[in-house]
Order: sequence, then C-alpha cells, then structure tokens
Amino acid sequence: MYVGNVNYSDHNKNDVYGRSSSCDEAGEMCQVMLYNDTRNEAFFVVRCLMQTFHHDTQLAIKIMMEAHNNGKAIAEVETAQEAKMHCNQLHSFGLVAEVISI
Repeated sequence: MYVGNVNYSDHNKNDVYGRSSSCDEAGEMCQVMLYNDTRNEAFFVVRCLMQTFHHDTQLAIKIMMEAHNNGKAIAEVETAQEAKMHCNQLHSFGLVAEVISI
C-alpha cells in the first residue's frame, strides 16, 4: 500500500493473489487475511474494506495500517462461505487477500 509518497511492500503479490486455503466445511470459521501490496493507495484500501465488510472508517483504517506496517492483517473472521465471497470481492478490487481456516 502506498502511504504518503512512500511505497512499502513486505509481501509478494504472486504468493496469495486469488488463492484460498481449505475452508470447506459448512459453518467453519475462517479469516480473511489482507496483505500489503505495492499497487494500491491507502485510501483506496480503506474504501474497499468499508464496502466489502461494512467496516466503519476507524476499523478500516486500523486494518489497512496493520497490513501496511506488518505485511498482513486479519480483515474479518466469518464463515467459510462469507469469507470466500469477501475474499473474491477484495480480489476484484485488485487487493491481495486469502482465506485461512482457523
């Protein structure tokens, strides 16, 4: 994510773009993991999180900053079906995310 004029990236986009872990059981809880990337500006990521998960601005900024500073952040914990749908939405925006079984 770009924050200001500095471009930070701790994660290789090709590692997780479009990939989902094995969250297949009905009702199984999964994490939607958001990864830092070099293509998307911080404000855009915040807007995508708000639109996808209906997070308020403060939470979306917190998630974006965690991904920016640590290379990844949990965007949401939800059922496998919801997680896969939301992960696909993030991918459609060009964000790097994956579903992880917990």
